[in-house]
Amino acid sequence: MTSGPKLLIGCFLRDERSEFLEWLAYHRAIGASHFHIFIDEKSAGNTPLLDVLAASGAIILHSVPADPEILEEPRNTALRFAAIEAGESGGYGLFLSQDEYFRINSRAQTVQSLMRACGGADVLSVPVHLFGPGDRIAHAPGGVLDSATQRAPLPSGTAAGFTLRSVARLGLFGARSPQIPTGPVQGGGAPKWVNGDGATMPAPFSRLTWNETSGAIGTTRAAILKLPAPSVETCILRIASLPERKHPDPESLAAELDSLAAMHEPDPGLLAWGDAIARETSTLLDLPGVAEAQADLCAREIARLDALRAESTGIGRLLAAVSGEDTAQSQSAPQAETPPEADAPTPDPKADKPAGGALSLPPWFAEIHTGGDREGFYTRLKHHAVACIRRDDARLVVTFDNLSNVNDLSPEREPWAYRFLRANDCSHLSVMARRKDWYRDPQLIAYLEKLSADGFFRQFGKVFLTGTSMGGFAALAFASLAPGATVISFNPQTTLDENLVPWEERFLTGRRRDWSLPHSDCAFEIDDIEKAYVFYDPFFAPDRRHVERLEGDNVILLKTWFAGHFSPVFLRRSNLLKPVMQHAIDGTLTPAVFYSMFRDRRLLPWYRKSLETSLIERGHEALARRVAPAFRKLKREAAE
Repeated sequence: MTSGPKLLIGCFLRDERSEFLEWLAYHRAIGASHFHIFIDEKSAGNTPLLDVLAASGAIILHSVPADPEILEEPRNTALRFAAIEAGESGGYGLFLSQDEYFRINSRAQTVQSLMRACGGADVLSVPVHLFGPGDRIAHAPGGVLDSATQRAPLPSGTAAGFTLRSVARLGLFGARSPQIPTGPVQGGGAPKWVNGDGATMPAPFSRLTWNETSGAIGTTRAAILKLPAPSVETCILRIASLPERKHPDPESLAAELDSLAAMHEPDPGLLAWGDAIARETSTLLDLPGVAEAQADLCAREIARLDALRAESTGIGRLLAAVSGEDTAQSQSAPQAETPPEADAPTPDPKADKPAGGALSLPPWFAEIHTGGDREGFYTRLKHHAVACIRRDDARLVVTFDNLSNVNDLSPEREPWAYRFLRANDCSHLSVMARRKDWYRDPQLIAYLEKLSADGFFRQFGKVFLTGTSMGGFAALAFASLAPGATVISFNPQTTLDENLVPWEERFLTGRRRDWSLPHSDCAFEIDDIEKAYVFYDPFFAPDRRHVERLEGDNVILLKTWFAGHFSPVFLRRSNLLKPVMQHAIDGTLTPAVFYSMFRDRRLLPWYRKSLETSLIERGHEALARRVAPAFRKLKREAAE
């Protein structure tokens, strides 16, 4: 929370949702100091989480008569919040809806510093980016930001039909709409009003001006991330909370879901704020009664979904249709760090359920359960779990969870790359994490070292270790336990020891772990392995600097240009992730093979946009203008 100028945020909550705690934590991380939360007076006393947050001073709760016309309530709430803003000074106000997140795109760490960087602007109006659910079906109670990685394309030109949200200096305006402050400036004078690029907007300051001003849609400094449907089930759950007369018919709802699912523009969302969100969430959960209220709210959402599936209404039937046999598998890793099983064959249901069908087990556990047909084991440690499924002694693949998996504590959670490895009949040792600790845990390290000392890895013809980001670090860090192994590591860190990598400013939670433990520097763990495939974007400096610490003829660096910290999802969007992994475990991956396949990235819009941006940043505007026509030509040729 900031100790500088105030930042007030106003929001109307139509219903109490389990993702609200993450919404609150994120906006605290970017400087919000006071949260004015408006709820329907008819809900007063029936919002346990909001009540304990208000009692602890984390939010200021206002019970108001809500307009029966749902679309009118944002306007009414904006006016109520404007009255509060008008009576304050020494800071800023921001109005949002409950599925909107103010995203800072510049180097500023808070909204207050962003306003200073915009030349002391009085008002900053930024556009809304609409994000879709991707291929996520199942509702996962709690945080939703790890699913925000795909959005609708951004319009160009003017802002006609585009939604805005505005940060405004306190005490300056007497009224506001949900989009911009309105009314005469209190005290006279002309405010300094800028867009999302920090560029000054001309008077008069109205939506009409925005619509007619070329280049009004600016996003380089800030924008709004709007996530109306983190998953299909979540969308249906939200609709079910509306009065029945407001429910869409099943056909309209299905069309809306199709529209949201069609959003495929890659976007990192708010993944860079993961550590800050975790820190603020932990602080909120420590407040009296908050952890209990949050857990109860999550349980109520699951119970509500179960009840809806049993209903014979249109929504109930649609929910049952979309969340049938594939529900458990839809909870795969979020798109930022995606395992390579997106196009794996549909698994045999008999392998997923024990005989009798009375209990649906997670597919991986069903394989080693009493009724399964595989040998294996499952060991639950304090902060981690280790599961082994023995299929074929010729190949063992050891996988390590990434940051996104940590938040999934559901019974349906699958080991990273589980379905891909099952389809290949590989034995699988999975290390699953329940905290963002970069596997810096003495108990886990001792457990893995004992497996090695007992000769476990020597029982297999070939051993592979793989993972991405935090998991990519672990794949390299523990490689010395299996001499002769092959590592497949995506966007790894080599260490977070600040004495060794003082330039690393990401992953605050990880940097605070104990880096004096064994296996803490990948640069000294790979001497005795056969090879390490390391995928990274050479234009993304933080990852490149880590990779440059890895030396040896057995290190094979594979460049995923313009993928940023998201090489797995970049490869997946290019339909290359599974083929690359297949070549790696088959022993046929070489730089020549990889770069030959990687040429297909040229058809990916993500690649085109990143290439254009890079050329402009390096002063090659003329070359940048040639990218789009060349891209369109390639797509036409590919379609012929």
